[in-house]
Amino acid sequence: MKQVMFVELGMGVDLHGQDVTKAAIRAVRNAIERNSMPGMRALVDGDTGRMQVRVHLAVPADADRLDHEAVKAVFPYGAVSIHVTSGGMLAPSGIFLADKNDRNEQIYVVNAAVEVGI
Repeated sequence: MKQVMFVELGMGVDLHGQDVTKAAIRAVRNAIERNSMPGMRALVDGDTGRMQVRVHLAVPADADRLDHEAVKAVFPYGAVSIHVTSGGMLAPSGIFLADKNDRNEQIYVVNAAVEVGI
């Protein structure tokens, strides 16, 4: 990416099921769902494929279970790359719910920083 134009931040949580992908998707959606970038089309001469989207995810556990393609699918435009680091948070839920596919009593919290540029 030659020029970063926007940085958007988000947080996502999976309360039950310990699904790092679900929490990551929620973090990315949280980062981008209240933003509009109408000027980006002009910056890429109408070719939204030229947009570069760099997603940084701080995950607390199960990084090997993260479905990168599912996270990329959240973005309607651009060439998306995913970069994962340790971080986020594991928090106690206080309850184990087998019907919610819990593996333990942990809440997964993922943080996202989404860079958009050209």
